[in-house]
Amino acid sequence: MPSENVHCIRNLDASPDVIWAGLKDFDLQWHPAVTECKLLRDETGALLRVFSDVDGGNYVEQRTYISNSDRVMCYTCLSGIEGLTSYHARVEVTPDDKNGSIITWHADISAREDVCVGIVAGTQDILEAGLTGLAKYTPKRPTPNDLTKTVSPVYAGTISGNPTLSYLADEDTSGDTSTLILFLHGIGGNAENWRPQLAEFGANYRVAAWNMRGYGDSTLGFSQTQMEDYCDDILSFAKTFNCEKLVLVGLSMGSWIATSFAMRHSDKLSGLVLAGGCTGMSEAPPRERENFRVSREVPLSQGQKPADFAQAVVDVIMAPDATQEARDLMIQSMTAISVGAYRDALVCFCNPLETFDFTKITSPVMMVTGEFDPLAAPEEIQRVSERIFDAGKNSRGISDVRYEVIPGAGHVCNLERPEYFNDLLTRFLHRLPNTARNYKPSRAEKQRIKRNRIIQAAHIEFCETGFDGTSMDNLAKCAAVSKPTLYQYFGDKEGLFEAVLEEARNSIIAPLTYNEGSLVDKLWQFSWTYADFVLRPDMLSLARLVLGEAGRRPESAITYHQAGPGMAFVGLTDFVKGCITAGELQAEDAELAASDLWSLILSGPRDHHLHYVRETPDQSRLLHSIGHGLSVFLKVYSTDERMDQVALKTKIASKASELN
Repeated sequence: MPSENVHCIRNLDASPDVIWAGLKDFDLQWHPAVTECKLLRDETGALLRVFSDVDGGNYVEQRTYISNSDRVMCYTCLSGIEGLTSYHARVEVTPDDKNGSIITWHADISAREDVCVGIVAGTQDILEAGLTGLAKYTPKRPTPNDLTKTVSPVYAGTISGNPTLSYLADEDTSGDTSTLILFLHGIGGNAENWRPQLAEFGANYRVAAWNMRGYGDSTLGFSQTQMEDYCDDILSFAKTFNCEKLVLVGLSMGSWIATSFAMRHSDKLSGLVLAGGCTGMSEAPPRERENFRVSREVPLSQGQKPADFAQAVVDVIMAPDATQEARDLMIQSMTAISVGAYRDALVCFCNPLETFDFTKITSPVMMVTGEFDPLAAPEEIQRVSERIFDAGKNSRGISDVRYEVIPGAGHVCNLERPEYFNDLLTRFLHRLPNTARNYKPSRAEKQRIKRNRIIQAAHIEFCETGFDGTSMDNLAKCAAVSKPTLYQYFGDKEGLFEAVLEEARNSIIAPLTYNEGSLVDKLWQFSWTYADFVLRPDMLSLARLVLGEAGRRPESAITYHQAGPGMAFVGLTDFVKGCITAGELQAEDAELAASDLWSLILSGPRDHHLHYVRETPDQSRLLHSIGHGLSVFLKVYSTDERMDQVALKTKIASKASELN
């Protein structure tokens, strides 16, 4: 599908803080073209705005990235524009040289060819009208947070086993099944470092702070700790606290552990808060990792203990204006660490198992760092937050990331500026559904959750029984709604079937609507997204059932093709056209080239698994099929085959290493 962009920029007399106050809450009440706007959360906690315009249009947009520190916000349109494939917008507020503001508003649009020009023109008008509305905006007084502000007592506990794991928590809540907020400290800390957070959040949330292996009253295992061990420990906390979902809040090495856990168990996370780091040594070259480890082991080799160099470390990692109380707490933490525990954590940290694949993170993410953090500088953490944001856009067409800098803080930002850190954490946790003990969704949120529940139930039913075999009575029962509700939300069974297929189609073509990255990056991500989706047992089952019904009900097969694979192929064809225009591909017939790509990467494996029902797709065989298919495609159509083949071989080698 054609991809276009809209770019607006304007100088306004108001200060950046005033202008940003109108944008940051995501509310459009100030927009002259908007008649009504409601804010709500989806089932993951993402912030949505549902609004109507003066022409009677109804739209849903989701905020995908925000940084109050940088005054930057990104969002995407989920519904309301006919023929739209993707819509990613970014707005930024910067100061000018006259105490005013410069507002830069940009939108990347991909849409059906016959409506793309109109959507671009309409978007231009909307953004320009928004800039006019912002020029007249008067900030509203902030509304108070409705969570109870009380100090909760902190209790100590242990999880028996090998090793024994100790922790601090709000109370013994083994009978409570709500989400657990688990705090993970760094190499020089322990659970005590999180007391300011445990005391404040314990009244409204289930909270606990672990002592990782060898720290506090936790013991070391029989062998050197590996990342898998730390991840298993987190699972032990989930089991002990009887919770289905976790919010991990990590600091320094704790952030690295939390991110590593997200690579493996993102389905268990409601949220991820990463302070003072993220990637750890996972992306450092071997020499840098070894130098880091050796430099920190030298004092230990000379007979010193962490207590001997605690003061020197604190002087480096904490901000110049850190309070003496915060410094003393950090020194006490380091003094309590044994040589064995310190060395064990250090060796694990310097021997990462993998580089991170941020596409695996599916929960909301907040990244935080201190203004004067020498180990996780703001510019470094900002880049990582943008990479996580880009990975979500690239793989799923959507992200939910926040990045903030805590002024006046160093590496241990939760101790140095606890009020500021707690305020950011409050805002993040408050948005997550079913996380606070007194959480009550709004009526609009309940409706959206109900709509998604219906789609999920319909997806299961269509995949198990086909279109003809699915009844609205049974769908209503499975979705736990009334039959009239189904018709109210989707019109009829055909409308519900199309809604199910639309969700599927959008997930397949999301990588192709992403405007950054190389040709090989996009083709690679599309191929694996496509493979992961169409080779799922449920999607194979749906395809078999629809094709089996085609003879007696051809209209359902046509609907399946037009709303699902057919529209995905249109998106692929438009992507190829764009690459031809950009000079990345050469082809006389873009549709034929798209058909070649479609067939080369997965037609064989998909056809095989449509017939061999009991076989599970083998990742190594898929790698061979996708790698070979893309190689052939590039050989025929690439305008820079040599460089693209080199990039593809790198992708194949990396994936092969991951599989082994």
